[in-house]
Amino acid sequence: MFYTSLEIASDINNLVKVEDFIETLMNDFAISDDYKGILTVPLIEAVTNAILHGNHSDLHKKVSINCQLFNKQLTFSVSDEGKGFDFNHILSEKLENRKSSGLTSIELLCEEMEFLNNGSTIVFSLNIPLHISKERKISVLSENGIKQNVKTTW
Repeated sequence: MFYTSLEIASDINNLVKVEDFIETLMNDFAISDDYKGILTVPLIEAVTNAILHGNHSDLHKKVSINCQLFNKQLTFSVSDEGKGFDFNHILSEKLENRKSSGLTSIELLCEEMEFLNNGSTIVFSLNIPLHISKERKISVLSENGIKQNVKTTW
């Protein structure tokens, strides 16, 4: 199992750090560019929702992003410091009647999606072909954008 994370301040301009985080994952696991959209859209939507709706762009509040690889499935969790929301109300609406295109995109692109902590955490999983070698370097991106290389044996 592989695990990595990123924590950012609730500033929409920090989405570039999330994009860098995605690029690092794609490089580390040799994910084809064909899957970049499937990987990027749900994560960017979840982080955007956390920044704008969960933390109301309060720069003192953080958004935490975690990624776990298990059995060639990527599972992400995105958490904010907000009070949560009534996700059951939104998810009970028909897809074509929803006002929230972000959550709909996540739901349509992911294998699984669930909410925790009264809606302040979303967890979703993606099945994407991964190519993992027996031993390789893994880059972990810190909040200030510095990559740290960690050598891992599988």
